[in-house]
Amino acid sequence: MSNATQPVQPSSSVAPGPVGPTPGWPLGGLLSLSAAVFLALTTEMLPAGVLPPVARDLGVSEDTAGLLVTAFAYAMALGAIPLTALTRALPRRSLMVALMAGFAVVNVLTAVSGSFALTAAVRTAGGLLAGVFWSTAAAYAARLVAPERVGRAVAIVFAGQAVALTAGVPFGTAVGSAIGWRTAFGGLAVLALLLSVLVARFLPARPGDRARGGTRVGAVLRTPGVLVVSGTTLVVMLGQFAVYTYVATLLEGAGLGGAAIGWALLAYGAAGAVGVGAAATLVDRRPRAAVLGGLGLLEGAVLVLAVAGRSTVLVLVAVAAWGLAFGALPTLLHAAVVRAAPAAPEVADSVLNSGFNIGIGTGAILGGQVLARAGIGAVPWTALALLVAGAAVALAARRTGFPELRAGESG
Repeated sequence: MSNATQPVQPSSSVAPGPVGPTPGWPLGGLLSLSAAVFLALTTEMLPAGVLPPVARDLGVSEDTAGLLVTAFAYAMALGAIPLTALTRALPRRSLMVALMAGFAVVNVLTAVSGSFALTAAVRTAGGLLAGVFWSTAAAYAARLVAPERVGRAVAIVFAGQAVALTAGVPFGTAVGSAIGWRTAFGGLAVLALLLSVLVARFLPARPGDRARGGTRVGAVLRTPGVLVVSGTTLVVMLGQFAVYTYVATLLEGAGLGGAAIGWALLAYGAAGAVGVGAAATLVDRRPRAAVLGGLGLLEGAVLVLAVAGRSTVLVLVAVAAWGLAFGALPTLLHAAVVRAAPAAPEVADSVLNSGFNIGIGTGAILGGQVLARAGIGAVPWTALALLVAGAAVALAARRTGFPELRAGESG
């Protein structure tokens, strides 16, 4: 990425903080953060892949076991802002090492738990850790590089998300099915311990934020760009997870069998990895166009799913386009919010993460209600209405949140 291409730096009421880029390109640090993203997302999503055996072993119904996913998501949403504020002064590398160790404990306790109550409590604790982690990861990347490379750095970090969806969760599910779900979580605990060592070794140190917490959090919450990006994220996630939570049911209704659904979801994940690459290319050069293009493609894909009926070809094309669009959006949204408050990126990202996870949990509930009352055919239309609303906010936010590049900058 050319150093002549400067990203948008919207005005902010937050004073500059202790941010100094690492000379050169800190690839080892960015890759260790990417591996941590892989671990965090696999830890979050794996219960969905092994839900039936978890429910049987813990003596609860599958819908009750599904609350393990909900508890994790809502704990992230509720804990992200206050816990990020509480930990803001800690050295960044020490905090990241502690988070990896915390994920190790969470996964060990999940693996050995014999009761649903204990497992739910452990998952809730994991969600609190994840709220801090997701608020720290993108911001850490932003602190490591020069301003014109922030987007590319964030894209490398969030490549771990694509790997988790295409490899981590499917592999963990396969391990859980073949030799037991407890073994799968035990393996994640070992990986977390390994990553705590790698993070300590390769991640460049950065100081914490010594500004007074209430002042810094309040200033970020008054920053219009942070509110616009986070609000857009909330609405888009409501739409995304209203339909994605029930994607298997939707694909069954389109005539796909069990094996075909697996291949469709693999295509979704693979296309998502391509989306991360596309975001890396565009996020520092055409950030507004990339966000609007991603949202437009996401809307088009859901629209096709709504009208495709039992056309297998149309459904598979739409699923791949859906994965491509959604694979790109987290990188673009995280980059947008840390640029909106460049002096307090962790706090800004915590606001976005709260919106992200409220959208995940509430979108799943909303989609379930629509499914129960109106059938699977109504779910993509409900999701589409929310996606259009989110895109409309982003389209209107030309000056704040999702601005154009400044005049005279090369593309």
